[in-house]
Amino acid sequence: MNVSTSALGVRRRKATTQNIDDEENAASLKLGPEFQLTQITNTGEKEQLIALNLSEARLLIRAALKERKNKNQKNREYDDDDENEKEDEIANMDLAGPNSNEIMHKTLNFLSNFARFKNSSSTETVEKLLTDFSLSASLPLHPFELAQLGTLECEDAEEAKSLIPSLSTKVSDVQLQSLLTELRKYQTLS
Repeated sequence: MNVSTSALGVRRRKATTQNIDDEENAASLKLGPEFQLTQITNTGEKEQLIALNLSEARLLIRAALKERKNKNQKNREYDDDDENEKEDEIANMDLAGPNSNEIMHKTLNFLSNFARFKNSSSTETVEKLLTDFSLSASLPLHPFELAQLGTLECEDAEEAKSLIPSLSTKVSDVQLQSLLTELRKYQTLS
């Protein structure tokens, strides 16, 4: 029996932890440096952080794949209106193409299953609702919190605050319930 001796007797490093109370207190949003509100682009310019909900990510990936497919099939021309109507009819396998990898197929399937808002008009409306909601909150919401509100299907304010604890100090239950009710109106059932 071959047993590697390189790992025997070697202690693994433990992650440096903060105070246990800090770890358990989820009421304050503690994200890494990649979630700072001001980001530096590749060209050195500053821009605001953008966090996408699953519906927005789905639309962006599908748009990029459609554009790539159109470049490969220069002979065919698409009408944008027809494309928006037929968006869900295009199978993920057809859109990604036969030469795409398994991860792309799994990503598209995941986004198709879990995106709440399937068409671009409802996604744009929801983004405006979330932005207006953030402006009306007592403290501005982080883009990550807005993306989570747009992704999760919370039934009531209590559920939303349990899944996103940092909301508890920023918005009232009445405001949050009103937003969740409004979001449900634009949800695509399929």
